[in-house]
Amino acid sequence: MDKQIATRVAVISCTDWQAVAAQCELYSRKQWFDAVAVLHAQRVVARTAYAAKQGVKIGMRRREAQAVCPELHIATNNPERDRLMFESVVRAVGELVPLVEVSTPGVILLATRGPSRYVGGDDALAQRLHGITHNALALLADGRPIVFGVGIADGRLTALVAAHAADGRHLVVEPGESARCLAQLPVSVLADFAEIDRDVVSLLHRLGLICVGDLAAMKPSDLVGRFGPVGFEIHRLSRGCDRHPPITIAPPPERASTHRFELSVEDVNVVVATARQVADELVVHLSSQGVSCVRLHICMQTDHGEQSDRLWYQPEGLTAAAMAERVRWQMEAWISTRGLTSGVVLLRYSPVGLRAREGRQLGLWGGSTQADEWATRAVERLTTMLGADSVRVAQWRGGRDVGEVFALTPAAVVDMERRAETVVAKEVAWSGALPTPSPSIVYDEPLMAVVNDASGYVVSVSGRHELSASPAQVVIGRHAYNVVSWAGPWPVEERWWDPLRQRRAVRMQMVLARDGDDTVHTTTHAVVMVLEHGEWWMTARYG
Repeated sequence: MDKQIATRVAVISCTDWQAVAAQCELYSRKQWFDAVAVLHAQRVVARTAYAAKQGVKIGMRRREAQAVCPELHIATNNPERDRLMFESVVRAVGELVPLVEVSTPGVILLATRGPSRYVGGDDALAQRLHGITHNALALLADGRPIVFGVGIADGRLTALVAAHAADGRHLVVEPGESARCLAQLPVSVLADFAEIDRDVVSLLHRLGLICVGDLAAMKPSDLVGRFGPVGFEIHRLSRGCDRHPPITIAPPPERASTHRFELSVEDVNVVVATARQVADELVVHLSSQGVSCVRLHICMQTDHGEQSDRLWYQPEGLTAAAMAERVRWQMEAWISTRGLTSGVVLLRYSPVGLRAREGRQLGLWGGSTQADEWATRAVERLTTMLGADSVRVAQWRGGRDVGEVFALTPAAVVDMERRAETVVAKEVAWSGALPTPSPSIVYDEPLMAVVNDASGYVVSVSGRHELSASPAQVVIGRHAYNVVSWAGPWPVEERWWDPLRQRRAVRMQMVLARDGDDTVHTTTHAVVMVLEHGEWWMTARYG
C-alpha cells in the first residue's frame, strides 16, 4: 500500500442507526420495544439487533418481516429524526475532537493524527472514543445497551470494516496492514462500505473476482479498461488507499468560499439561500479546474463568537444544491443542541477532498434533462421563500395500492439534482400492483360508486374472484356512465395475519362513457374501481 495516499482515520459506527433512532424515540415515549424495523418502499432498510436475531433481514417485505417476528414494531423512515437524534453523540465526540465528519447518521469519521498523539496512541484513542460513545448512547436509550463499534485504520474503507467487525468493542488495524486486512474479504464490502455500485460488484463476481485481494493483484490498466474511472477507484480501495487520490489546486477566490453577512442572520432559510449562491460560485470555480468536491469543510460563526465546524463527504461529488443542504442540516443540528445564541455572521466553504471530473453524458431518452434542472431550481427558490417543509415532491415508495406508490416528501430532504437520475431505477415491478401505465390522478378521498350489470343488479365478486356478471353501468353521485370496456378483477389480500389491519379487496380497470351521450365524439374516461367491504369506489383516473 502507498502510505502517502492513505489517511489514518477512526470510525465510530452504529449499525442500522435508523432503527436505533426509532427505538430511542419510542423509549422517550415510555414505549419499550426490543424488535424495531424501519421500512422504506415497504421493505426493511434497518432493524435493531434483537430483530436481526429473530430473523428480520434487510430487504424483507413488511409481511415477511412480521411473519418471522410477530412482535416487530414497524417505524417510518424519518431522515430528520435520524440526524437530530445522532447529534448528541456527535456533540459528545466533538468535545474530544473538534472537527468530525458525519455524512451519514450513525457513522462518525475523524482523522487520528492529532487526537492520537494527544491521548497517547491509537489504542488509547479507540478506548476514549468507545467510552464517550457508550455514555452518549446510554443517555439516548435510557440505559439500555446499543451495539456499536470503533475502528482505526489506514483509509476510510478499512476503518469502516474494522468498526463493523468490532461489534460492541474497538479494533485497531496496524499502520500499513490495511491491504492485508482487506485481502480475504468478499468484494461485496465495496458496495456495503465504499458505495460502489452493486451492479459493478455483481459483475466482478461473474468475472471470477471473488475477494478484494483478487482486485489488488490485477493491473490498474485492466480494471480501468473494463470499468472506466470506477475501475481505478476500486483498485485503490483494494490496496487500502483512499478512494480518490489527493489533488492540489489553487485555493478558490473568497467570493466562491466565504460570505460575511452585514447583519447577523437567525433565519435558517436566509442562510441556506446565501449558502446556495456561494456554492454555485464554488462549483463553477472547481469545474474550471476540472475537479469536483467530495469532502467539504463547512464553518459558521455567530456575532457572539460561537462556531460550528463539520466535514461532509459524498464520494460522487457534492453539487451546489447538496452543499447548501448540508448547511441546512448543520445549522438545524446546531439550533437543536441550543448551541446557537445569536445570528450567523460568517459562512465559509473549504474543499478538503477533490476528485477529477469525468464529465456528464446526458442520455437520449430518460435520465436528467434541461427541464429537470429548471424544475429543480424552481423548487429550490420556493423552498427558500416558503420554508423547508412547505414544498413537497413526489417520491416513489412502492406498493400495490395506487395511493401508496408515490408519497409527497419535503423537498428539503431530497437531493433534487440526483433525483431524476435515480427515480427510474427505483421503480421496480411490485408484486400484485396494477399493470402499467399508472393513473395520472389519484383521489385523496375515493368516490363512492355503484357498478351495475345489464339487468340493473349490483355487480359482486365471489370468494373465487369471479364476477357475478359483466359490468354495464357505473353510477357516481348523480351521474351515470356506460362501461365501454373493462379488465380484471385483480384481488388484493394483505396482512391476513393481523385481524385489525387485514385487507381484502378487488380492483378493476374500466373505460366509461357518459350515459345518454349521442354525440359523434363521445368522451370516455379510464378509471380504477375497487370493491371492498361490499362497496364500490373509484380510486383513480387515467388522463
